[in-house]
Amino acid sequence: MPRPTPIRGLGPDSRLQEAARRLVSSRLADVRHEQDALDGQLTEDGVHDLRVSTRRLRAALKVFRRLGGLAPLEREVKKLQDALGEVRDIHVQGAWLKQAARKEKPAKRAGFEALRASVESQLGAKEKQLRRVMKRWDERTVPALLDETTRLKGPGRYGGQRVRRQLRRRLREVQRLMEDYAAAPDAPTAHELRKEVKKLRYEAELFRPAMRRKMEALLEALVPLQELLGELHDSDVRLGLLEGFAAKGTAAERTAARTLQERVREERAERAARTARELQRWHAERLTRGLRQLLD
Repeated sequence: MPRPTPIRGLGPDSRLQEAARRLVSSRLADVRHEQDALDGQLTEDGVHDLRVSTRRLRAALKVFRRLGGLAPLEREVKKLQDALGEVRDIHVQGAWLKQAARKEKPAKRAGFEALRASVESQLGAKEKQLRRVMKRWDERTVPALLDETTRLKGPGRYGGQRVRRQLRRRLREVQRLMEDYAAAPDAPTAHELRKEVKKLRYEAELFRPAMRRKMEALLEALVPLQELLGELHDSDVRLGLLEGFAAKGTAAERTAARTLQERVREERAERAARTARELQRWHAERLTRGLRQLLD
């Protein structure tokens, strides 16, 4: 995962509007850097890195939306993120199916290759859509973002109580979803928890220059949990994909899908157990309470 460009010269007493301008500009520059790195080629790693950068930009636009007209632009960035996500999903599932086929005996590989071909058959259309979205991004969204960033205004300090309250609210939401997942560890709840943990992580990155030690402690706790939830989500996405093929695919695809379903169910059970242990650690060590106290 690419790292965001460090911001120098900001501290807790910096004016919030100055910090917002610099952070939004920096996150936008990161997106454009990753876009330039693609050089017109929608590679697996390049699409992933660009998608991560757009997520970080969206986080900045959401955090600072009260300082200007950023909300409509955040929706435009989401369109780019979503289009990248659709291409990225095909890359991920195609690579996974390719690896699964390699583990099979040659006589059984045909069904696996058929699954992969079916998934990757959608890639051309998704890439075409992504290029259309990127063209709109270049021609309309980037100029609008550059213009709006210079107009951000509002009271408050970069490390002030308003910022801390926002982070505490996000942390409380993470804790609520942890409790929901403990009560019903299903795929939708795990997905919501994953999204909320990711949002908190990107917000913590935004405020690292203002509260370095506190945000680094928060990130140290969040990153392992996010990674576990991401792996669990991958298993859930694959199960959904395979269920579709098991019901609607050709005979070869149905056979391969049923074989893979068993493997992914076992994989998911192991990942769910590791996630449960990590959540138990949060509870046993009272991490959420301690992290909230860090923000007081």
